[in-house]
Amino acid sequence: MKDNNGREFLVEAKVGGKMQQVQMSISETTDGASFYICRVEDDEITQIRKDEQVWKQIWGELDEADVKSIGEAIEGAVLEE
Repeated sequence: MKDNNGREFLVEAKVGGKMQQVQMSISETTDGASFYICRVEDDEITQIRKDEQVWKQIWGELDEADVKSIGEAIEGAVLEE
């Protein structure tokens, strides 16, 4: 992974019932909280962040299972770093 704000990496996560490659970009809110911009085939599908040990969607219309799958994939990618 590149070093941060705006760093990007790929993860595989179950989205919409099938495994997909999700392009991740990290950004920050004005108060410094990190969140992830998630794209599939160049289309932004959601923005998520981990809040109180739970992955939450801050933008988008994915169901909870998809958000959790992406969050777990992010955690796996970060641990591999």
